[in-house]
Amino acid sequence: MAVWPFRVLSRMKMDGALLVTLWLCMVTLGTGSERCDDWGVDTMKQIQLYDGEPAKIKCPLFETFLKYNYSTAHSAGLTLIWYRIGQDRDLEEPINFRLPDNHISKEKDTLWFWPALLNDTGNYTCMLRNTTYCSKVAFPLEVVPKDPHSCVSHSIKPTEEMFYLEHANEKIVCPDIDGFYPASVIPTVKWYLNCNLVDGFHERHPQGPRLVIHIVRSTYQGNYTCVVTFKDHGRTYNLTRTIKMKVVGSPNKALPPQFISPNEKVIYEVEAGDDLVLPCEVFFTFLKDSRTEVWWTIDGKNTDYITDSRIKVAQSEETREFEDKTVRRTLTVSKATPEDLKRNYTCYARNARGEDRGQAVVRMKAKCKNHPQPLLAKQP
Repeated sequence: MAVWPFRVLSRMKMDGALLVTLWLCMVTLGTGSERCDDWGVDTMKQIQLYDGEPAKIKCPLFETFLKYNYSTAHSAGLTLIWYRIGQDRDLEEPINFRLPDNHISKEKDTLWFWPALLNDTGNYTCMLRNTTYCSKVAFPLEVVPKDPHSCVSHSIKPTEEMFYLEHANEKIVCPDIDGFYPASVIPTVKWYLNCNLVDGFHERHPQGPRLVIHIVRSTYQGNYTCVVTFKDHGRTYNLTRTIKMKVVGSPNKALPPQFISPNEKVIYEVEAGDDLVLPCEVFFTFLKDSRTEVWWTIDGKNTDYITDSRIKVAQSEETREFEDKTVRRTLTVSKATPEDLKRNYTCYARNARGEDRGQAVVRMKAKCKNHPQPLLAKQP
């Protein structure tokens, strides 16, 4: 039986455009019956940290790939081991947590950085194993500096949160700061809007790790950054978090679908043999977690279930202010026959607020006839 060393991961570019490459392969790690479930590189979990700031990372095995948690695994005699491949390195090595100057530590299923440094960039692997079984997954980690003269790095995508227009006393909460300092420690927190200090802003008031917005207005949209400063063992640390505030329509003002076309005022006149083109345009107010559906029927039958190759449907969407949107679904009947022009064409639309429909008025275009011009009477 072949004896395999621990897997060597290929170097990966940390450009945020990696494809999801999860795969399961079985490899033999020893001369016994031990097996290893190798989940490969979890590029869905792309982690970016700020240079010089503390960070914590949980092993993704327990978040995505395994049905049990760390406590259950530990009680069953499984040990969690961490490995890494440094940037511009080829060999995967176990992380030595006992080095006197090591700034990386582990606690249960979490890897801690005090703080993260630029040369910590690389691929990290967490492996859960005992003498007969193991399971492991790798993930890319990138440590980045802040942009010059900026409170953030634009390479780190902010967390996006939606706020309802004109709602009162909403709060932006600085995320992922729990556990970095004891509850007895009161950190200093500064809030920034697009990296401008929030100081005396109208209707927005900082309250430690919370920013209270007294009335949500569209002009308050933007990137809000909280910088949390605290001391640990005589050293000062910062935690930088950014939330992108997006203002959306209030559910209190959400409506059923609003038809723009077809309507009874528009008549579609087509000659037999021409293409019949019927646009259905519907306006939807924003409604969180609501599906917006638009579909055509011909003589009561949904076009999705009509196999006639002459019938085609295309759809496009346009997002408007406050995440309202217009959906346009166009039905085309190629080389329409006289029978096609006598059918019933109805467009339906639906969201969580209700359903509506609009019928297209279709008729055959009258052909023009040539009438003889009247003769003019001769002048005497």
